[in-house]
Amino acid sequence: MVFKSKGEVFDVAISGGGIVGGTLAGLLGLQGLNVCLINAGSRPEWSPDQCHPRVNAVNHASIRIFKHLGVWGDIRNKRVNPYYQMKVWESDTGGAIQFAAKEMRVPHLGAIIENTVITSSLFHLLAEQPSVSVIEESQLESFMVNDDGLDLHTDSGHEVRCRLLVGADGVDSISRSLSDIGKQEYTSGQQAIVAEVLADNHHGHVAWQVFLPNGVAALLPLEEGRCSLVWSCDDECYHALMALDDAAFCEALTTSFEGRVGRITNTGKRYSFVLRQHQAESYIANRVALVGDSAHSIHPLAGLGANMGLLDAASLSQVLGESRQHGRDIDSHTVLRRYERWRKGENALVLNSMRGFKFLFGSHIQGSRVIGGAGLKLVNRLNPVKRVLAGFAMGDIGDLPLICSTSINADI
Repeated sequence: MVFKSKGEVFDVAISGGGIVGGTLAGLLGLQGLNVCLINAGSRPEWSPDQCHPRVNAVNHASIRIFKHLGVWGDIRNKRVNPYYQMKVWESDTGGAIQFAAKEMRVPHLGAIIENTVITSSLFHLLAEQPSVSVIEESQLESFMVNDDGLDLHTDSGHEVRCRLLVGADGVDSISRSLSDIGKQEYTSGQQAIVAEVLADNHHGHVAWQVFLPNGVAALLPLEEGRCSLVWSCDDECYHALMALDDAAFCEALTTSFEGRVGRITNTGKRYSFVLRQHQAESYIANRVALVGDSAHSIHPLAGLGANMGLLDAASLSQVLGESRQHGRDIDSHTVLRRYERWRKGENALVLNSMRGFKFLFGSHIQGSRVIGGAGLKLVNRLNPVKRVLAGFAMGDIGDLPLICSTSINADI
């Protein structure tokens, strides 16, 4: 529903209309909460003739969230690319590990889905939810906390009153900044190159990842044999790769993947972004909560960024819903603290694990890559350990929200 100022007080205002913010708005709307979503852009549109360069590796837990929302059918009917195996290796030592859906006794390991496929489906849902209002092409500019809620002001001149503000507005979150919440940021000195590429061999619905001396590269399966490339590398390597023409870039990519996916024959436009990993010092403030990249960001080698944010959204939705059922105020510190305790510890475990991977495989300290390669070989032989690691990555293990229960079908 398009925003219309009626002087009403919203239960929740969400700053940020990406995947996480849109999902949270939908979940709260299902509970009947009066929600205002402030979206910096216009309503996202999807075209079957265009492939969006930004993709997400969506795991089982996220699929269950989308099914609960009722948007999974729309997402699936647009474009979804499941993968059934994941093959990871270290280029210097040959240490390797692989995961297979059949071995894990699951229908698939996850799915690669374009960003606009998900957001367009979410916004179609929100347009049909009577308790959700959307302000488009607008960003939070300031807010003031008063006795009974918050008064928000946007750069487009909108004024919104709410009981609770949720920041879902990205790594450079204005909600976090305005709430005076600090963050611990870990700079990797790396940038990521993203492109759509084509190899002369079909990817076989396998996700490929190789640890290289200067970074890590991944090929994620798309339709018609195409792959989404995410190549994270040190600054020197990044500039050298971006300076190559398309033919030389394809050759470098073929060499880096050791020909395991065949010869890379074509590449689309290359995009890039600086890699940043951070954790907010607090996920909550007075009548404020943070979710997704506003609260934390992670190296893309794990493919978990969007999934972690979606778990934040589902967890906060559950906490607010249960609080309402017990007659508690959704904006109380006690309620918000429960959400923070739940998600901050879970996310910290993942973030610290990724820093460990970065040290082992990205460090120039002598012997670190040898240890990392040996570790891959060892874990690959320890099936119980491998199943636990896969379970966490797939969103089947952990302190999960009720709507992510493994009793719920995650089939595509």
